[in-house]
Amino acid sequence: MSLRSETPAPAVAERAGTPVRLGRWTALVVAGEGVGFLIPVTGFWIASALGLDGWAAWGLLVVAGAGEGALLGLGQSLALRGTRAAVRVGRWVAATAVAASVAWSIGMLPPTLADLGSPLDFTAPATWVAVGAGGLVLLATIPVAQWPVLRAAGVPRAWRWVPLNMAAWLVGLGFTFLPSPFIDESTPTAQLFAWFAMGGVLMALTVALVTGWGLRRMTRR
Repeated sequence: MSLRSETPAPAVAERAGTPVRLGRWTALVVAGEGVGFLIPVTGFWIASALGLDGWAAWGLLVVAGAGEGALLGLGQSLALRGTRAAVRVGRWVAATAVAASVAWSIGMLPPTLADLGSPLDFTAPATWVAVGAGGLVLLATIPVAQWPVLRAAGVPRAWRWVPLNMAAWLVGLGFTFLPSPFIDESTPTAQLFAWFAMGGVLMALTVALVTGWGLRRMTRR
């Protein structure tokens, strides 16, 4: 008579890896977004130096936004290596770059329309509705693009990444306006970059801490 093992086999194998490490995530995301944000800043400087406006400036910033997104995505994907949320680097970077360019295409519409002589009429209620809807879409672009990649990596209830990121970016984007009271057309280039670099780092730090905390909770067993 043969004997069978009395130890039951696990029904579902646990996902390998560790929870997301907040320190590593924060450092790499801040580095990626902090440096990446300087690409659109450079785009603004180039547009100003060349006298570009309207759709020419819009197109330049959309392309620059893709570069910012690529560096952000690279930092995030490297931070996730070896964790339970490890993603395919190429897919994550591509999704983030495309989404960031879409976000910039939305964000640059109001100043572009103003350059073309058709500024938004903020006395009209419809304008506020359109701006609010556009703002929500802008905040959702990156996390919605990243969500399928995170889900494919096996992160449970990966949809939570979307509202988590929207909240983080809503707070973080406020720091992009930080330099405004201190700069004008006469500000030296080096000082201009320093101000925007500081705003970019504060934005990146805010987004990194909020998303890192949330992602760590999402990957706990």
